[in-house]
Amino acid sequence: MTLADLTLPISYEDARQYALVFGDAIRARLEILQDQYGQRDCRIVPRVLADGRYMTSADLLTAIGPGQWMHAMWEAADKAVLLPNVEVIPWADAVALLPPDAN
Repeated sequence: MTLADLTLPISYEDARQYALVFGDAIRARLEILQDQYGQRDCRIVPRVLADGRYMTSADLLTAIGPGQWMHAMWEAADKAVLLPNVEVIPWADAVALLPPDAN
């Protein structure tokens, strides 16, 4: 499933069951958005997977609503690129994709 398949907003209980998996282009765009709209004390730091992609917990999706710390970043993101290109997979599956020395 991709981020486009999720119904947002998502509860923390549901979100923490998933990981968001994406390539370098989305990781780079995330860095730019965080520099422009993010908070210095709240940074998303994706983990590198064994295949070179990146992952982060989907629980950050609980912070995209109005008044939340990620709202401005979410609004500035290009949803046409983001939504179909971010995979949503079970957390355990993402952890299994971490390099052996990262577990």
